[in-house]
Amino acid sequence: MKNIMSDKPNILEVKDLKTWFPIKRGVLARTVGNVRAVDGVTFSVKRGETLGLVGESGCGKTTLGRTLLGLEKIHSGEVILDGSSLSTLDRQTLQSMRQKLQIIFQDPLSALNPRMNILDIITEGLAQFNMLSDRRETVASRLMAEVGLSAKMMYRYPHEFSGGQRQRINIARAVSMKPEFIVCDEPVSALDVSVQAQIINLLLDLREKYGLAYLFISHDLSVVSHISQRVAVMYLGRIIEYGPTAAIIHNPKHPYTRALIAAVPVPGDRRRGKIVLSGNMPSPAHPPPGCHFHPRCPEVMTVCRKTFPQERDDGTQRVNCHLY
Repeated sequence: MKNIMSDKPNILEVKDLKTWFPIKRGVLARTVGNVRAVDGVTFSVKRGETLGLVGESGCGKTTLGRTLLGLEKIHSGEVILDGSSLSTLDRQTLQSMRQKLQIIFQDPLSALNPRMNILDIITEGLAQFNMLSDRRETVASRLMAEVGLSAKMMYRYPHEFSGGQRQRINIARAVSMKPEFIVCDEPVSALDVSVQAQIINLLLDLREKYGLAYLFISHDLSVVSHISQRVAVMYLGRIIEYGPTAAIIHNPKHPYTRALIAAVPVPGDRRRGKIVLSGNMPSPAHPPPGCHFHPRCPEVMTVCRKTFPQERDDGTQRVNCHLY
């Protein structure tokens, strides 16, 4: 798989991307600081590839995904989709590019309009972009069959479905636009474990069928390892380790990555030691000096408290850590 993927071109390139939210105080609402939700992120995704993005809640994963879709404003940096820099496009061109970018949200119920039936939900985007090639009922029937739903359900409303069925509806709506890149924002975290496997397998099938590329956001490394070819580990707005899934899972280099892997439960394995991190993640409005992870790192050194580590690349993995 690695050799096949290495021959494919990039569908998405992100270069030194920053998404900062200003902190305003006083009567004049002066900017006194910034929440650095995404703070200098660089990565790429190839056509047909899934990049897993993992990290604790609050590390900036969702904000990064929303920035790629244009739902959050770019502070600086560049997002290049299929050779076009999104930050330089005019409004009309950017609107037409949205067809290539879709998202599957974490909560399948809140992502669906409760006043619209499934027929209207699935075909709404197609109608807006004048992409309906047949009757709406015919198109909806085909899309529902692709995600494992009966066409008889198309006149029902979201509250009449289970959580797994609602997420299938969200997936059908996303693939209806024939996108090239989909942000999957923790698409299975709100579902039962038995349903999670079904949704993951559905995403894999659709990836193979349509050549889709995914950014799969999750806090669960066991889920990410099943669907992703590469993994990026994020901490306090920055990617601190990046590489092929097998290398990250079996040979993690950053202490934070090792802690995430140790936290994944393995049935029947009582011997494996857990790495307990002290304290909570610092505020992105006031990141600590040096390596952002040093207040919680079990292997902290003096240099970690003063200098942010440069990126080390051994040809397989990239890591920001003074241990190397």
